Amino acid sequence: MRDPDVVIIGAGHNGLAAALVLAKSGFRVTVLEARPQPGGAAKSGELTLPGFIHDYYASNIGLFLGSPIYREFGSELHNKGLAIEIADQPYGSVFPDDRALPIYTNSEATSEAIGSFSARDVQAWQTMVQEFQAVSPFLFPLLQLPIPSWAFARALFRLGRGLGWHRAQELFKTLLESPRQFVESRFESREMQALLIPWGYHLDFAPDVSGGATFPFLESMVDFLQGMAITRGGISRLIASMVSALEARGGQVLLNTAVTSIVVHNHRAVAVRTESGEEVHAQRAVVANVTPSILFGRLLDPNLLPNGFLERVKRFRYGPGTMMVHLALSGPVPWRHDSMARSLYVHIAPYVDDVALADWQARQGYLPVSPMLVVGQQSVWDRQRAPEGAHTLWVQVRSVPAHPIGDAKGEIAVTPAWDDMKGPYAERVIEKIEHYAPGLRSRILSMAVLSPADLERDNPNLVGGDSVSGSHYLDQFYLFRPIPGWSRYRTPIRGLWMIGASTWPGGGLNATSGYLAARDIVRTS
Repeated sequence: MRDPDVVIIGAGHNGLAAALVLAKSGFRVTVLEARPQPGGAAKSGELTLPGFIHDYYASNIGLFLGSPIYREFGSELHNKGLAIEIADQPYGSVFPDDRALPIYTNSEATSEAIGSFSARDVQAWQTMVQEFQAVSPFLFPLLQLPIPSWAFARALFRLGRGLGWHRAQELFKTLLESPRQFVESRFESREMQALLIPWGYHLDFAPDVSGGATFPFLESMVDFLQGMAITRGGISRLIASMVSALEARGGQVLLNTAVTSIVVHNHRAVAVRTESGEEVHAQRAVVANVTPSILFGRLLDPNLLPNGFLERVKRFRYGPGTMMVHLALSGPVPWRHDSMARSLYVHIAPYVDDVALADWQARQGYLPVSPMLVVGQQSVWDRQRAPEGAHTLWVQVRSVPAHPIGDAKGEIAVTPAWDDMKGPYAERVIEKIEHYAPGLRSRILSMAVLSPADLERDNPNLVGGDSVSGSHYLDQFYLFRPIPGWSRYRTPIRGLWMIGASTWPGGGLNATSGYLAARDIVRTS
């Protein structure tokens, strides 16, 4: 194996983003991936039956399409096979009284849907759209800058000057609110409030957690104005295009190559050691697309770290676990409410208090009676995902405990092994969907269930099945991510960099940490 300039541990999208930037700048780059398939939490395949393509975990690529890596390499990725489908009915919610609230990219259709619940909420929605359009040109650039940095400070100043300081302060106040405060201060109907709450819980912001309003505000508006994007043929096509573009620039991705330790000489990372015992030397840097507990707890000798640093790493918190339920269906989902037939995401909470209760039960260690569900209908918009007439269904179960101590409903026998519980709990999930789509069960051809333990086995960065690699609460976000003083991707070991969802700007397919770290390596090498 040729010794490269930079060794990257992990072929998730951030690792590949870093590799592309470095390769473009003339660095020799090798990416080492422990699994037989690249992508980390962004991969797809035939999980249920031949011909049915499921995104294992991540699916929505809207953040990626707005990222600096896409702006710089988008044409190359499309030349390497990337194709996109955009849903003009991005999301909606269903309710127990057989009503539903769909959101369309068409403003009139959306206003009509909202108006069926509240005329006042139509005006409140339009006001929120106007507010978003005013602040987003200033706000989104902040999410793509290193923090803290002079560039970030200048962008904050531009935001204040562009919006006016009074309006800027109102924006920051909004972003610090809990999701419940955000929706209850704007909308009167329970249904409109429930429509937006799930976006915070795609991370780990339950309704009453401060700082969680950011995501219901941003994601709901972006999807309404631009539609929701997925990768045609499955999200692995996106990853494959990144790998192909990297190889075209001379980089290489080695699969089935697990790194067991990082070699440090004179307090500098100089190589990595693989499971086979081989050492791959890095002439300039090692970049770890690895969560803190693994990087500093397994791959590095703890004696090399400063006093107190490892203790701070040990305080890094992971959020509650996620379960994925994948279905191969003989036909479309038979929703009670026809408007859900083309909604790419359908949230089944159903109401704000239901999400709060499910989160509380999961955090206490109990299998929730009624978890929040994110139901993805990718094959409705991408017919490459399933055979003619058939469909896939992607169900994200938010949230479940990593190590259950009981069942809040008292029905499922809890054991130390998730493998014993995931089947019965998946049946509870199907039962919940069936209430809103009677007849679904009769259309199930095959089912694949991935428990929190399965998520972590497949990708060790998903500790305890935490699908976003670490809680995003305010004390562990922004310049405090992953730990205070280390938000700029550097580590106490010279030449060793850390990227991924555990670093700023956190979870989601944003590709930002890989891009920013690579740019810094180029500048300082």
